[in-house]
Amino acid sequence: MHLAKPSWLGHFDDKNQRTSIFSVHVHPDGSRLATGGLDNKIKLWSTASIIDANKADDPSVPRLLCTLGLHNGSVLCVRWSNKDGRYLASGSDDQLILIWEWDRSWSGGSVFGSGEHNIENWKPVKRLSGHQSDVVDLAWSRNNTHLASCGLDSLVFIWDGKTFEKLHKLDQHLGFVKGVTWDPVGEYLATESDDKTVKIWRTTDWTVQAEISEPYASSPTTTFYRRLSWSPDGSHVATANGAQGAVAIAAIFNRGEWRTDISLVGHDSAIEVVAFNPVIFMIPDSDDADPNSETMGSVCAVGSQDHSISVWVTRNARPLFVCQKPFDHSVLDLAWSPDGTQLYACSYDGTVVVLLFLNKEFGTRVSEEEHEKLLSKYGFTVKEPIILESTTQLNLESDYAIAKRKEKSDRMANMMAPTDSTTVDMDISTSETSINLASGSNTTDFGSSTILPHPLPSVETQQSTNDDDNEASKNTNGVSSTSSSSTTTNAVIPQQNVTVTKDGKRRIQPQFLRGSLTSSTPQLQPSISSTSEQIVVTESSTPSNGPTNVPTILNNHSKSSSEDVLSSEMDAPSRALPPGGISTLVIGNKRSASSASDLTTQSSNKRQNISRSQSEVELQPSVLRSSLVSPSVAMSQVRLATHKVLNYLAKDRLDGATLKLECYNFNENTPSQIMCTRGRTTIWFDYVPSAVILITGHSQYSAVACEDGSIYIYSSAGRRLLPVIMLESSASFLEICRDYLLVLTQVGLLSIWDLRNLKAIVHSVSIAPILSSASLNSDDFTSSVSIISAHVRSNGIPLLITSTNDAWCYHFDMHVWTRVYDPRYTSKDSTGSEIGEVNDGGILATLENYARQGGARNLGSLSHLRRLGGNDTPGQPNHLIGYLENQLISAELVNSPVEYKKLLFQYAQKIADEEAEYRLHELCIQLLGPTNNTDDFGGRAKSNWDPFLMGMSKRQLLEEVLTVLSSNRSLQRHVTEYKNALNKVLNLD
Repeated sequence: MHLAKPSWLGHFDDKNQRTSIFSVHVHPDGSRLATGGLDNKIKLWSTASIIDANKADDPSVPRLLCTLGLHNGSVLCVRWSNKDGRYLASGSDDQLILIWEWDRSWSGGSVFGSGEHNIENWKPVKRLSGHQSDVVDLAWSRNNTHLASCGLDSLVFIWDGKTFEKLHKLDQHLGFVKGVTWDPVGEYLATESDDKTVKIWRTTDWTVQAEISEPYASSPTTTFYRRLSWSPDGSHVATANGAQGAVAIAAIFNRGEWRTDISLVGHDSAIEVVAFNPVIFMIPDSDDADPNSETMGSVCAVGSQDHSISVWVTRNARPLFVCQKPFDHSVLDLAWSPDGTQLYACSYDGTVVVLLFLNKEFGTRVSEEEHEKLLSKYGFTVKEPIILESTTQLNLESDYAIAKRKEKSDRMANMMAPTDSTTVDMDISTSETSINLASGSNTTDFGSSTILPHPLPSVETQQSTNDDDNEASKNTNGVSSTSSSSTTTNAVIPQQNVTVTKDGKRRIQPQFLRGSLTSSTPQLQPSISSTSEQIVVTESSTPSNGPTNVPTILNNHSKSSSEDVLSSEMDAPSRALPPGGISTLVIGNKRSASSASDLTTQSSNKRQNISRSQSEVELQPSVLRSSLVSPSVAMSQVRLATHKVLNYLAKDRLDGATLKLECYNFNENTPSQIMCTRGRTTIWFDYVPSAVILITGHSQYSAVACEDGSIYIYSSAGRRLLPVIMLESSASFLEICRDYLLVLTQVGLLSIWDLRNLKAIVHSVSIAPILSSASLNSDDFTSSVSIISAHVRSNGIPLLITSTNDAWCYHFDMHVWTRVYDPRYTSKDSTGSEIGEVNDGGILATLENYARQGGARNLGSLSHLRRLGGNDTPGQPNHLIGYLENQLISAELVNSPVEYKKLLFQYAQKIADEEAEYRLHELCIQLLGPTNNTDDFGGRAKSNWDPFLMGMSKRQLLEEVLTVLSSNRSLQRHVTEYKNALNKVLNLD
């Protein structure tokens, strides 16, 4: 054995004084040594210069490779990831963990603020927060799938080794946790704490398998670390800071029984760190023994507060080597080189030593195959190296790499793109993948009101069409506005104060213009404008389409509330049965004398008095009275809210431009008037005997719902398509999209009609299954989950959203309700989610964004399932794959092809990562279809297989999916098989 202690290696403060080095670790290729010190820095050194003094004096051989200085506290631990050493993890007393990665494009340069020169550049790629105190130890699992950290907050965190998401928090220790180590098999994790226990955690469910306390009952709590180590064969765990009375020991206990077998005795002071040699040796029984009598053994190093290092073979009672006091202070960390011939140690005195052993000094090294065979008895399996079998796989891997680079480039371009704050045309009649999160906007196939925002005063934006308007749109300094439209309100914009200074310069005092957001009088026909921060919507703010025309503003940074709108424009259903039953003549008919609006008292009851000029008067919608309640509501188990009768209802932009539907309600003795206009021209009008409570329509069809349960449907010319339709109760929701009309009644029955073919698509289906049943403690009715919006998609499928932010669709063929969105899978912070997010702007994405911002009561309670991925729970079902499968089906049900395509690629990537061969075959067969006219590839006849899905070619999708699946070379045979079959089919086609 030889010892080297380079004087030039160290961490130095501003006065060039040596500072403490807390941690040391060797790169898996043996070429670099990482140290972390009191100066808040990490330093990477060339091991060649440390081992060989001649190279240290050679100016062509670098000593210091890199200095990393982003921590704000002392660096207490540094650990390279295993095998390739791609990442370097560092923990500090700034409570953070940083993950560093080598930037190979770096050409070298000086360190800012110092005279040091970096030859390599390791850049931080992840910042892991969660600890509330010093992070004192880190450990990578053998296959780098997990990173464990522990600290002085008495917590242990488990992080994903790829995405670095926080997976688990282990909090059963009662004192500072000062050491952590992984079982090389991956079955257990061991931690040691100042509570004088060592806990063995089972990685399948993260429960405590065993707790060892006996060797530590009398151990001191003065050690800075309790760094423990697992033997390379997985059979033993060596622990620090044990004690037998006043004697310091390193206790070693066996696997399975978790009983102390061996104690390493000899150090005079408490032991800070133990470290097993990663290599297993064939060690002779004695110096003069027959070489054939060699047995396998592990080598363990011990570092103590007595400034000494000892090296042991675990089966012997005496150490092989003892290095007496190479330091002037405590030994804080030990690290073996990958070949097991070098032992690096650091001390509180700020120095590093390396013990150099000869190749045969411990014995004969056991081969890697024999090593893995030893681990296999504990359940360890090794993946065989994958050999490239065809050029098809190589081409697919190349395409996959190009696609990933393009995706990253597009993402960066979108992040750097300037924000568009110009006026946006909100005619979304041609968009089928967007949701208007305001009530009453049924020009899209999503329908009208979804999530109910706070109603705010309106903003009227008018186009400047004459010279006067153009002149008014100029600023006071004479510069024309960059916008083609000017925003006007009823409020008078204050004139800016202009002052002239002594030097003749003009100064304009800035004014805070509340303008569009503070208009006190809503306009009858406001148009729609949009900025990057808010969207102004000119539709009704009720939970269905039409009772008012009060515009609302959706602020992206504020929460919406449906209760405010409901309380002002809808009557809540009865909560309990009164004694003696319900009188149908009383419920809902109670009115106050002042409930009628001023407009009603001033209006004539004669229908000819409603002239076109009067309809042009800007009216403020107001409540006339509560609507009547049908007797069926009293007997129904499901009761939805009742709309109040308003004096005026309007629906703008039926055709995306100027077509408008209006309704006037009067007192109960006067018919209600319905009018469709374009500008100043009346297209058609009609009268209905009952008060209108809901209206909807577009350029082809219009419909109105009355309080007596009647429905009137009109063509674009005002012709009644059907005689009056009478429902069992009045409508709570009325929506139209293309040829489909949706009606949801107060008793919870849903109907959808195809207006083109005059037939029912869904007939009186109850929504009771999607409403959570409340527990009843008495005979009273208890409030339950409610419906806050109902929509019909362009394919006729209804979409209902509940007050818990669940979204439900009705499956026509199965005749059941299916949940297409569950907010419990929504993470409160999406920035850390690698996969599972749907496409921005799509329907599912909008639902998820609202759930995240609106704060559903069960938000995020299952979001951890999206991050598990199954790696940490062997043998358990993969929850994330199930989540993606549910989202795929949901995207198809709501007819969202853009989201479906993105989710499909995420699903394929997860299949590749998990090597889920059965799912791979099933997915590829569904997309490929039969390769001839007979049944094959899953027994599916060509005549029964649809080659298109929501307008997308399934085989084109398969071609892109195979590129994603090629990311895992283990699946190359299956990928090549389907690639060849696809090429054959495409050539035949």
